[in-house]
Amino acid sequence: MKAVQVTAPGKFEFINMPEPTLEPGKVLIRPQLISICGSDWPSVNHGRDWIPFPLNPGQPGHEVVAEVVASDVPDLKVGDKVLDIGYSGSARQLLLRSPLEVIKLPASPTAEELVCAQPFGVVLRAVQRWPSVLGKTSVVIGQGAIGQFFTLMLKQQGAGPIITTDLEAGRLLTSQKMGATHTIDASKTDAVQAVKDLTGGKGADFVIEAVGTDATYNQVKDMVRMEGMVQCFGMPKARTSGLFLWELMMRNPTVLMTQRGNREDFQLAVDMIGNGSAYVKPLLTHRFPITKIADAFEMAEHRTDNSIKIVMECNW
Repeated sequence: MKAVQVTAPGKFEFINMPEPTLEPGKVLIRPQLISICGSDWPSVNHGRDWIPFPLNPGQPGHEVVAEVVASDVPDLKVGDKVLDIGYSGSARQLLLRSPLEVIKLPASPTAEELVCAQPFGVVLRAVQRWPSVLGKTSVVIGQGAIGQFFTLMLKQQGAGPIITTDLEAGRLLTSQKMGATHTIDASKTDAVQAVKDLTGGKGADFVIEAVGTDATYNQVKDMVRMEGMVQCFGMPKARTSGLFLWELMMRNPTVLMTQRGNREDFQLAVDMIGNGSAYVKPLLTHRFPITKIADAFEMAEHRTDNSIKIVMECNW
């Protein structure tokens, strides 16, 4: 079977590898759609100091809708659509999974919408750890797909005002549809000063970092009020960083960190997207064949053409 392998920064190869065979109590699935996570492109286009090249076949690739092609699990039949929650390594023609690593999907909405359940599920893990944010002034730094999900959930949780920041005007327009009451174009405006102006100088009750750079994490200390709350979510680009923790600690905040979800979170995400309580269509901006994976990752890094969530069709 074919698989994608990243052999050097930004270099993709299509390789052949042995096909997995069905094992007792497991399912064979064929990926149909893979979407690009904001944590994927730094690993692929630049590398991380703790993940050497070449990457394992199929890496990264962890936001996946697939079809069951063989099953030894009573509740999963050939032809069923599933969300793969087995994490990284899914850019292959076939995957062997246990029933705990997949979630059966409803017939509707579309596979494109349902692939969003993987990243949305991780956001829901974070949200379920929050105290009440009802009426709390909240800031979301970054309006990629993750930031947009946070904006949506803040609205649903009754937070407000909801302030979003990003470098791309198109993403800020989308964030208004998701629930933002104020937007800050950080490419034109000092985002920290703008938040201070909107909060009367005291800072926000709640600040969510959804980018993962030193620059944006260091904005948090100047945006959050004394004894406010911080949600760290953006994946750092390196193990060590230049964060000004002293200044943040002097604000005496409550700090939450979230990196992954569990099966229940992903099931909840599927249910919310399926029943329409989480409307994700505005985030689905671009679609590529997997043969154009290099172009897709280039767009993901540089955020061109107002891209937010990029999906690749596995038409090998």
